[in-house]
Amino acid sequence: MSFCAVLVISAAISACDVPADSNRARASYDPFTSRLILLSADQNGDGQIDQWTYLDGNRPLRGEGDTDGDGRVDRWEYFDADARLVRVGTSSQNDGIEDTWTYVAPIDGASRIDRSRGRDRRVDRREYFAGDALVRAEDDANGDGKVDAWSRYEGGVLREAAFDTSVSAGRPDRRLFYDAQGRFAAIEIDPERDGTFERFTGAAGAAKAGVK
Repeated sequence: MSFCAVLVISAAISACDVPADSNRARASYDPFTSRLILLSADQNGDGQIDQWTYLDGNRPLRGEGDTDGDGRVDRWEYFDADARLVRVGTSSQNDGIEDTWTYVAPIDGASRIDRSRGRDRRVDRREYFAGDALVRAEDDANGDGKVDAWSRYEGGVLREAAFDTSVSAGRPDRRLFYDAQGRFAAIEIDPERDGTFERFTGAAGAAKAGVK
């Protein structure tokens, strides 16, 4: 459930005082401007605040939540200037470290999930889905902020993998192709890195690809 649900009661909070022991929602205001800046709530009714929505008046800026009641934030929500939920952050290891971000609206016709495998909030992998099926991915293997590996999938099977083996050129110079069963089919290499690829199949291709 989105933290935006708390906003439904914000009008009521603005109009009356909320008892200090209320587990419904609590409002906090800027002491200088009197603008609403935070709504805190006990979403699961166990008597502990587990949901926080940070606002600028009635416009949500971001949200945080402890969905499993362990005392650590494990869900983060981010909104755009029009108060629309854009992405949701989670922790892949459920330890309070945000390392995965799921976008709400499709990007280029596909759902997108960003990951920080280094768990330092720097995105080093982006995955694109059609429904629940992974269709392509982009990776930054060396952490320089540039994509250096690209993958394409069909029906859950890897069909193409491309790599930038140079120093951060940002484009592939090595491409591997696989058949519908995921078996190696061919390799293309751009030795001069000028966009001209040489294709190898069979034993020669397998040798160049390091496939046994």
